[in-house]
Amino acid sequence: MRKVMLVDDEYMLLRGLKLLIDWESLGLEIVNTEQNPSLALKYLQDNDIDILISDMNMPEMPGPEFVAAAKKIQPAMELIVISGYSDFDYVRAGLQQNAVNYLRKPIDTDELLATLRGALDRLQAQQQQHQIASLAIQTQTRTLLTTDREPEQLQIIQALGIEFATPTTVRLIGVLNPLPPKDLVNYLRVIKAVKGFYTEREDFIIVFQGTTDQLNIFINEAPHQIGVAHRPFLIGAPIKNVGQLRTRYIQLRREIARQYFFETASGLRMMLPDTQESVSSTLPSYSEVKKALDGHRFDWIFNMVNPPI
Repeated sequence: MRKVMLVDDEYMLLRGLKLLIDWESLGLEIVNTEQNPSLALKYLQDNDIDILISDMNMPEMPGPEFVAAAKKIQPAMELIVISGYSDFDYVRAGLQQNAVNYLRKPIDTDELLATLRGALDRLQAQQQQHQIASLAIQTQTRTLLTTDREPEQLQIIQALGIEFATPTTVRLIGVLNPLPPKDLVNYLRVIKAVKGFYTEREDFIIVFQGTTDQLNIFINEAPHQIGVAHRPFLIGAPIKNVGQLRTRYIQLRREIARQYFFETASGLRMMLPDTQESVSSTLPSYSEVKKALDGHRFDWIFNMVNPPI
């Protein structure tokens, strides 16, 4: 369901808009209504909205000013402005902030429906573009870590915005079998310190560049069902230059395989520099090894020791 917010200082208009059409049949849900534009802006800072429908004549804040501020907070959001004003110059300020249409009071039902369908079409096209861009970044990230051709790596590094000569640190992070993976993908897409990521089977490989504080925030604010209390986070050693990328990647792959083999408890693992060992390590028991051998899992054991690249 796409999320809609209505903003108008007139309560009766807000109530009327909610009853005017069958929002659910369009795949829309009105998640918030506000009479005060300042409160609406605060809501936008903490909550994602797909479509904002706003009056242009509010005493607390001029409509064009509110629309511009709202668009600055959520640039991808679709806008529909409503006004009883016949003065086009006043309304044009809203249209110039990428409002999708201007609806005059009283609102015509058919016109509202047509406007909403147009907004939904644009949102769908925008989503497809983002998906294509995301797939391109995933492909670049995979190539960056698996190739040994430095010229190609340098091009990808520039494209992803990775810089080694900064106070921040570049690391690889592995997240084992996050469930549901969609929640992790949505989280990774909004973290600026995440330069790229891709999936290997059910696991996520992430290129992260940031300070220690940013790394801690990234881990602590991960979706609850994916966080370190449920799924291991493997934090790779610092990467100081392009030449270390592939080495750190191989270390991470081996550590991921080792975690699966030992069936270690969920939790954070910090990999030590220049080694594939982590700070938390235990030897498998006889029963664990016997179970693996009895299950004829020789190929898995071989891949654990020598993961395919």
